[in-house]
Amino acid sequence: MPTTSASTFSRRTLLRGLGVSMALPWLESLPSALAATDAANQPPTRTLVTFTGMGFHSQHWWAKGEGAAMELGPCLKPLEPWKERLVFLRGLWNEQANNGVIHCMQTGNMLSGAPMSKTEVRTGVSFDQVMAQRIGDRTRIPSLVLGCEDAIPGLQDGHPLLYSSHISWSSEVSPTWTETRPALAFDQLFRTDRNRGDRRVVDAVLEDAKSLRQRLSLSDRQRFEEYLSSVHEIEGRIERADKQRDANGWQPTVAAPDRPRPADGIPADIPEYWRLMNDIVLLAFRTDTTRIATLKYCNDGSAETHAHCGAKDQHHQMTHTQPPELIPLNQFFMSQLAYLCERMSEVKEGDRTLLDNTAIMHCSSMLHGNHDSKQLPIILLGGAGGKLRGGRVLDYLDAPNRRMCSLFLSLMEWGGLELDRFGDSNERLTGI
Repeated sequence: MPTTSASTFSRRTLLRGLGVSMALPWLESLPSALAATDAANQPPTRTLVTFTGMGFHSQHWWAKGEGAAMELGPCLKPLEPWKERLVFLRGLWNEQANNGVIHCMQTGNMLSGAPMSKTEVRTGVSFDQVMAQRIGDRTRIPSLVLGCEDAIPGLQDGHPLLYSSHISWSSEVSPTWTETRPALAFDQLFRTDRNRGDRRVVDAVLEDAKSLRQRLSLSDRQRFEEYLSSVHEIEGRIERADKQRDANGWQPTVAAPDRPRPADGIPADIPEYWRLMNDIVLLAFRTDTTRIATLKYCNDGSAETHAHCGAKDQHHQMTHTQPPELIPLNQFFMSQLAYLCERMSEVKEGDRTLLDNTAIMHCSSMLHGNHDSKQLPIILLGGAGGKLRGGRVLDYLDAPNRRMCSLFLSLMEWGGLELDRFGDSNERLTGI
């Protein structure tokens, strides 16, 4: 490999090895190869959408007050340490999602606000993919689309259930491929040659890494070492998940496999699985491999049983019956966001943190499991690069403009894409 000179490194550069390409975290001691201006040297703003289906407990999804005095309902309790970074939005909706009362017809336009066909798969391009198509070329991967539950096939009352399983849509008729296997999601970030799975990512780039270390400040060197360690740790967890799946999960249905076994690497333990997918998003953002991501924790209409939360019934059933056990499950959902906030706040990017430089929107397709989509449960977290102020409750229920697409216009602008119109809106959400 040719010797790497100082001039070839930038604050956002790649370490390269045989079959591996690994982007770096933001390092302030490296010169910018993009531009000489201070603005060009600032960390980018990331956009993350997370989703859980079928809403929350009808009596316990609320927030009131502001700042440190903000009070959070029981469903939101895991976010108590982050309430000053949180914006609770009440009253937003997608009008087109109220043309059907079954789950799939309330989910397929979650991020587009577009009409949905009831007889064929046809809706609108989601705002994350509009960003990916127009400004995604700023990073190696235009967007990262992950999920923790595979798609639901078939029809319900003649309507496509595919709508229930996808929030990201690349075209009117094609949902974006949603990767549910951590190993393959990880490969998207780092591997250029998937046949070289016998080498750890960090080992493959050690020559470049050794050269780079000599050019970093003491604080950046520590940040760089922590980053390499985190890559090692996540690869190890994926490998352990594969071994666990061999022992307790997937098994071939014939005496000898008639095809190679996919390296799914999906942990049998749901909390570990979800956290692993969170960590892959964090790595993607830390390395600037992408600045746009969606993470669908579960489908709308999910049949998962979350025994780890004390649940005895399927998630779908619980949302209809609203038992007390639904509250710990909802809190488990919010604990994912608390984890993301904690990890992002630990990553320093100049004078700010990764959390300061990220806009997180968590959404669901209905307020609660009885199909109430006339107002959607939406929260925002992070700082959006200094554009989002937390510790607020904003009520749009009686406002003249309460379109979700107005919020999407604001999110896209924070992420670097300014549009005059998206979906059913031509104005940004006021007060945000």
